[in-house]
Amino acid sequence: MRKALAAIMIFTGTLALFLAGAFLDVDIFKDPAVISVTFVALTVFFFYAYYEDKKHDVKLIAMIASLSAIATGGRVLFAVIPNVQPATFVIAVSGVVFGPLPGFMVGSTTAVVSNIFLGQGPWTIWQMLAWGLCGLVSGLLGRGRLMKNRFVFAIYCAIWGFLFGWIMNLYFVLGFIKPLTFKSFFLAYSSSVGFDALHALGNFVFAYGFGLAFMEMLRKYKSRLFFETETQGGDLLRNVSGMSKGDALVR
Repeated sequence: MRKALAAIMIFTGTLALFLAGAFLDVDIFKDPAVISVTFVALTVFFFYAYYEDKKHDVKLIAMIASLSAIATGGRVLFAVIPNVQPATFVIAVSGVVFGPLPGFMVGSTTAVVSNIFLGQGPWTIWQMLAWGLCGLVSGLLGRGRLMKNRFVFAIYCAIWGFLFGWIMNLYFVLGFIKPLTFKSFFLAYSSSVGFDALHALGNFVFAYGFGLAFMEMLRKYKSRLFFETETQGGDLLRNVSGMSKGDALVR
């Protein structure tokens, strides 16, 4: 956990620096755009550092890369249709199947890789956070049975269409709206309702049409890919999904 601890220390030190700068009335340390981008970047950095500390199997890293590539391809392919793309749906499924931390990694990696084709900028780090949180929350909720219902999962993905838009709106409001008042805040958020609705609708269609099938495919692939060796006990091989030694060897 050394890298994650270092990330926490950097976050704490940066927070102290900004507080001192604000106390000394240094303008840059009071700028909402600078503050928000800095701490969003440090939050994303913490998750990457924490993932690095976990030292996951190289096969899981390959799966994260593959799923990020699928999400990136879907986003780029549908780029001509405003806010309608399967990236959010793929990220949510990844979190449900592989867990919170891999889900975050798929989401954040999708943002930075897809923006190689669509354009990088200060918004990229916000997209990394937004899609990363989608994967993280999906992984946490995926431990229950709720996500196994086709309609519930589709509604969940639709909600993330709005949540993603609201997080990105926060980037716009903090970075570009001056002076920031309740009226300007409301107008900025209301202006994106149409685009957020398109994102939500696209997510619903993708999730309802392909969500459970994609989950099942990934679960089967996961059950064949990841095995544990035991030095004690009866079975030499045990599948992470709970298969017996016989099932594992047959498959």
